[in-house]
Amino acid sequence: MTKEAKFVIIFLIIIYVLPIFITMAEDTSNPFDYARITELDYKGVILDEPDTGGKLHVTETLTFDIHAASEDNLFWELWRDLPEKTVDGLPITYEVLSVKEIQDDGTKIAWPESPQLYWYDSDYVDYPLGPGKWFHSEGPYDNYRNFECLLFYVDGIYRDEITFEIEYIINNATMRYYDVSELYLTMFEGNDTKYLKKFSGEILIKDEDMPKKGNYKFHTYGTNSNTFEFTESKTKNPGYHTFSWYLDENDLKFKPYNQYLELTFHSFGPESNKIANFAPRNYYTDDIYYEEAMQTQKDYDAVPQEYQIKKIKMFYGIILISIVITYITFTRDKRIRKKNTFYEPTQKIIYYRDIPSDLDPHFATTLVHTRIKKEADIGDSYSALLLNLVRKGYIELTKINPTENWDTNNISIDILYKPDHFYTTGTTSTTGNKMHNSMFTYSYIQKNDVITKAINPVPVTEPTQTPQPLFEQTRYNKKGKELENLSSNEASYFNLIVRHASKDTITMKEFQRRITLDYDRTDTFVTAVEQSIKNIGISKNYFQHSNYDKIKNSTILLANTYKFFAFVIIIIGNLILYNTRMDLAYGSLFILGIILLMCSKHLKKQANNYILFTQYGIDEYEKWNALYNFLNSETLMNEKTIIELPLWEKYLVYATAFGISEKVIKVLEIRCPDIQTTTSPILSNNYYRSSSFRHTTRSISRSTTSASRTSRSYSSGGYGGGRGGGGGGGGH
Repeated sequence: MTKEAKFVIIFLIIIYVLPIFITMAEDTSNPFDYARITELDYKGVILDEPDTGGKLHVTETLTFDIHAASEDNLFWELWRDLPEKTVDGLPITYEVLSVKEIQDDGTKIAWPESPQLYWYDSDYVDYPLGPGKWFHSEGPYDNYRNFECLLFYVDGIYRDEITFEIEYIINNATMRYYDVSELYLTMFEGNDTKYLKKFSGEILIKDEDMPKKGNYKFHTYGTNSNTFEFTESKTKNPGYHTFSWYLDENDLKFKPYNQYLELTFHSFGPESNKIANFAPRNYYTDDIYYEEAMQTQKDYDAVPQEYQIKKIKMFYGIILISIVITYITFTRDKRIRKKNTFYEPTQKIIYYRDIPSDLDPHFATTLVHTRIKKEADIGDSYSALLLNLVRKGYIELTKINPTENWDTNNISIDILYKPDHFYTTGTTSTTGNKMHNSMFTYSYIQKNDVITKAINPVPVTEPTQTPQPLFEQTRYNKKGKELENLSSNEASYFNLIVRHASKDTITMKEFQRRITLDYDRTDTFVTAVEQSIKNIGISKNYFQHSNYDKIKNSTILLANTYKFFAFVIIIIGNLILYNTRMDLAYGSLFILGIILLMCSKHLKKQANNYILFTQYGIDEYEKWNALYNFLNSETLMNEKTIIELPLWEKYLVYATAFGISEKVIKVLEIRCPDIQTTTSPILSNNYYRSSSFRHTTRSISRSTTSASRTSRSYSSGGYGGGRGGGGGGGGH
């Protein structure tokens, strides 16, 4: 699966699946196990008689949509929130008069009041009345809903719906001020509003208590329109002036700022106290309230426009940010190229069959991976270094017990060459040490034998500052094989083996154990490998300076930062849309997220171009990259061009370093079926071509890395201060 496909899948999960989980979390742990009020018919009658002034008599018909798992529940607890607590300092309280269940045939069955609040099944079972009771919690009835509540205890029998008729009195529903009387009523509110499918209601005022036209205002609050339509009638209910409304599912949509259904009635002017002659006096704001009440209505009516203005400002603000980010991103390349010099190769090469030079395998793979998205693996480099030591004849791997399989416990590392004046890595420099080091370094000056012609050969001029070895005498190993010079990394690896070997041999298992325990020496080796990238790159004129990949790394970091914030912004935008219906804000955030992803992709595409090569370096990179392409192409390698065994050996070494040895081995075994009969130490032994070899060398890689990290932790004053990875100097 491609990265693009993975991104699309993740994006779809974020956009579409996440809200489902949010919904599940909001409702209950089981999305098919819930109870919701879906229909509400509200009828309120204002009472304004002696001893009843300021009260509202309410009759409600409630329909609950119930989907209950009766096997897991003895009863269900349904509730009707009674939300208002205080208005202008006066407490709002409730008196529940009756609760009746309405049967399918219209029959009403009165429910008794419960003696206590039930929380658990055990509480429910302990009382002989059983199901079919109600309880009025005078509040708060739990830690989250700090207002009164009417609870219905329903048996666990599965049902789709249940309907109740409830009657209750709201105390202090109407209030009397000096200049105005007010009915302020919250009928339904909160997150549950989104489940309502039908809401109807009436507010009745006795004809004798009804102010004349022009001396009152009736105002509604809520829904997507910020208010809802109502009608007035003097005849619908004889003896009463009626305000009525009917809202269906299309009407019952809400903005984030008005998830409630409320209304107010104000009488003012000459009949300011007509609906509240016997209501309690409210001394709020010195008993002068009319202007404030009217201003409150105006402020509320202005909310949609203000909200829209905020959304528009947010939209244009985010679009402006998007434009700025896009401009900065797509002009970044121009600014970088103005400050730095990026050479172009003398000639583009697609495939190259020759080994360009006797380059250190670790540096070669670093060079190739400077412009490959896949990062180089230090374990592959270590495998290639060990393999090259075998190829060049400095060591060989043998079985301790010939009858057993190749295994870490059954492998011996035998040293085939040891200089007379050998000094281990990390010691104080001496003449002998210098002599020894000179024997293993600067191998790049040797001319590589050309076995086959390059597909697109390009002449390359060697750097003028190439150092020369101290001497070039011919050397032979114990078996009489003429030895090639070692690179600095190969010499460091060889020195590490010699240091721990006893009588020129050591088991693979013991070698791994010793390098793990020999923190400082192993760290010296790891450091040398890490530093070799910059040392070789500068000394051989591949890079302009040691910080050759700074621009690339900073570009990748910026791209990853863009990508991270893109996901965060898209998730936030999706949540905003789901929870607030701020479609405009979501749209702008979505656009910003997409732009950030586009910018991230653009930066990552450009990042690989920001390697500060010299002209020589870019030309050499072209060759090594072309070799990588050739080795990575089974079709090309299967061509009938004669490839001699020494070149196959080098192919295997560098393919191992590149992490593509499997392809070379596959072609080799087809092209050379009698490979095991050859004299090649690494081609004739199938162990070097197996995954077991790479597994073993990667284990050694992990051991050296662990020892190095431990050493650096100690040197920093405690654990946790060292670097990890053992990687090769950056750039790949």
